[in-house]
Amino acid sequence: MNAIEYLKHHHSEDSIFTKEIVLSKFCTLENNYKHKFIIPCNLLNIVYSGTKILHTVDGDIEVNVGEAFFMTKGEYVMSEVVGEEDYECLLIFFDHHMTKKLISELPFKLNSTKSIDTKNVFKFEMNQFLQNTTDSLKLYLEDKPKFGDDLISLKLKELMLLVLGSCHKDNFINFCQNLTLDKSDLKSFMESNFERDLSIEEFAKLSGRSLSGFKSEFKSIFKETPMKWILKKRVEKGRFLIQELGYDVGVAALSVGFKTHAHFTRVYKKQFNTTPNLKDK
Repeated sequence: MNAIEYLKHHHSEDSIFTKEIVLSKFCTLENNYKHKFIIPCNLLNIVYSGTKILHTVDGDIEVNVGEAFFMTKGEYVMSEVVGEEDYECLLIFFDHHMTKKLISELPFKLNSTKSIDTKNVFKFEMNQFLQNTTDSLKLYLEDKPKFGDDLISLKLKELMLLVLGSCHKDNFINFCQNLTLDKSDLKSFMESNFERDLSIEEFAKLSGRSLSGFKSEFKSIFKETPMKWILKKRVEKGRFLIQELGYDVGVAALSVGFKTHAHFTRVYKKQFNTTPNLKDK
């Protein structure tokens, strides 16, 4: 589910929605709460209580009270609340135009190319200055003042400046390369995300492309249609899980993005001329 659409439907009273920025408070009293989200805009998440684990393409990331993280747009993430404590966080979503504007105003210059080591999630510890700024943002959700978009964007810039002035400066500058990218490298993006349960339209949007642009570029890189390539990659990964790691066929099917055991078996048989089993080598 699109994370912003989820907030509109379930947490609208605790949120401010503007054209370029969204501010929201999220709480859950449910232990082991799990949800899969598409992150449509860049995100800053500040944890006020509890612990969350993010299951991302780059691996699992644990975020605790007193910590925060930036996440780049286009991520497809499963978040899991763990522990006995209630979970509460403050969320700031900001679109690509707002991102480029804010970062252009910060006192450093980006390189023209993305750093190879940059991840799509940047976690950091909160200090008292950062905490005071985020506390003032929470007040906006109570009174929802006029000119909310301008006020929130100023606070977001303040938070970025405070991170830039902390011990996380170098890592934050490095991470900003990802925040400002117009679109991802399509080959790397698809190799990392083909198992995700997404439509072709969602793959296109998350990669930063129009549907027609996505299909055209995809065909030029992979020499076949997106759906044909995705099914082939999924069934190849499923075969590896079954034969090399001993996965049950049904578990393997779900793990690589198939909705049903039967669909996986049909595609598998068409590609390998046999049904999936441990000895099909």
